[in-house]
Amino acid sequence: MRFRTHLFTSVAAGLALYPRSPLRTALVVIGGVAIDVDHFVLYAARSGDWSLLGGLRYDRRRHGRFRRGDTRPRYGQLRSEVHRPLVTLPLVWVLALAWPWLRPVAAGLTLHLLLDVPFQRYDRGVWRRAGGRCERCGLQGVSLDVYFRRSPAAGGSWFRSDNRVVLCAGCVRELLGREG
Repeated sequence: MRFRTHLFTSVAAGLALYPRSPLRTALVVIGGVAIDVDHFVLYAARSGDWSLLGGLRYDRRRHGRFRRGDTRPRYGQLRSEVHRPLVTLPLVWVLALAWPWLRPVAAGLTLHLLLDVPFQRYDRGVWRRAGGRCERCGLQGVSLDVYFRRSPAAGGSWFRSDNRVVLCAGCVRELLGREG
């Protein structure tokens, strides 16, 4: 997910959960957005650019469409252990049981990590249709993942299973190389 999405959903969740408490609403927003500091720290450490504006520009470019001839560096996956729900959520909720003022922060953090789950990966119908093979090249026994045929940003459906396809990493690289 993108920063803007996390910010808006955290504000909406905070207002829905705590309509009469601006402080608790702010804590939900902090929990829902502050976890992304790890992305910025990893970006800055890899690129040497410690400006917040540079990090936001890189995030916009990284989530944008790949363009042929773009030689600007990409810094790989910018996720730390903090973005692993099975590590972070139990710890935060145990702390929230001890200190009730942390509950809104834990709610925001939980929302953030739920938004980061690529739900299309868990569509059993798509996996059943693929039968353990890449739906493009037919390779079996390799790492596979689910991708959108047409991005929802480009008008594709989020929810229709015929807009999702199981692909191997080789086919994904080849398809990205053809875009432009």
